[in-house]
Amino acid sequence: MERGDRREKTSARTKAKERSREAILAAARAQFVARGYEATTIRDVARAAGVAVGSVHAHFKDKEALLVSCLFLGISAALRRIWAELDPNAPLLDQLTGCGEVLYEAYAAQPALSRVMLKATLFVERSAVAAEDPLWPFLEGLAGLFRRAYERGELRRSPGDGLVAARGFFAVYLATLIGGLSGVVGAEEEPRAIAARWARELRALVRLQLEGLGAPRGAEGESL
Repeated sequence: MERGDRREKTSARTKAKERSREAILAAARAQFVARGYEATTIRDVARAAGVAVGSVHAHFKDKEALLVSCLFLGISAALRRIWAELDPNAPLLDQLTGCGEVLYEAYAAQPALSRVMLKATLFVERSAVAAEDPLWPFLEGLAGLFRRAYERGELRRSPGDGLVAARGFFAVYLATLIGGLSGVVGAEEEPRAIAARWARELRALVRLQLEGLGAPRGAEGESL
């Protein structure tokens, strides 16, 4: 067999594998919304994707790993957008609010699916979280934002070289997300409008966090 033919066959197999994985993820997301995570089986997902059960297991160890991959699929795209659009010279409060708003928009685009995935992954076993987990790189990126704000004099304290503050911000971000998804999300609302509303709540809470780290008080109306 010629080398070029072997490369073409390898490329075709790789593309077929990628298409199979994408079909499985799309089917899983639809099944989790329609049936709920607990009631959905791997067989349900395989049937909806038009593949064999073995094909699902070839890509994902179990249902939990499949769920985590579904969650990361949407988050990863949002994280790439965050770092592509973030203004490195903007005040830290604006940077953090922007981070939250981009992620909120991703969740608000499919609130029913977001509720299912967030509920099921809050206490997921770490063994189900593959190398694709975007959380740790995101926390490191946030820590960098806090460090640079400290270096330019916006903050008087930077515990844990920014990482403690980053974890604190993530806790506030997550609480706001859970509160938003628990409320009524109007079907007529655009995801961007929903995200902007949640981001305003986040901004007020982050303002308090930054004041605790030594930032000067913000304009009237920005604090709770």
